[in-house]
Amino acid sequence: MPNQISEGLQIGDLNYLVSDKIHIDEYNSKMGQPQDVVTMSFKVRDLMPASDLVSFLENGYDWVLDADVSTGEVTDNHRLVFVEMQRRPGLFKSISEMLDDLDHLTGIKPDAWKFKWYKTDSYLPLTEETFEESVPSTPDKYDQSIKAFETYKKESYKLNDDVDRIKKLSGII
Repeated sequence: MPNQISEGLQIGDLNYLVSDKIHIDEYNSKMGQPQDVVTMSFKVRDLMPASDLVSFLENGYDWVLDADVSTGEVTDNHRLVFVEMQRRPGLFKSISEMLDDLDHLTGIKPDAWKFKWYKTDSYLPLTEETFEESVPSTPDKYDQSIKAFETYKKESYKLNDDVDRIKKLSGII
């Protein structure tokens, strides 16, 4: 009987190699403008598992526009896997489907994933509610989120300036 060669990922092949923390929109897209394309990144230990994950994502989902591995290490022996998809309603459903499938490869249960949108400070549990509240799923919502963030930032700077002025006037600094 001839030896059979098995290619592709098997159940558990990426156990303990993929972080359960996802970053969304932290990196620029190669496929379009930020308001049109969502970028998602996974941290993966070692180049070969990262390349395997890229292949799995590109071949498994027709809605994935592109997937790629970082050219260099982000930390010791860790790479980033970037995934790009169109910003549109139903984005959470697509990502949720993908993470359900990744459970078989990584051992990370769907309710264990955490995410961070690039304009936020902390990781949130990846639920439909937290995702929809944080990640703009249409170009218009993206533009509104960016404008709201910039307004908030300006107000924060103004508040800090006011506090510094009050401290100086009262002799605290």
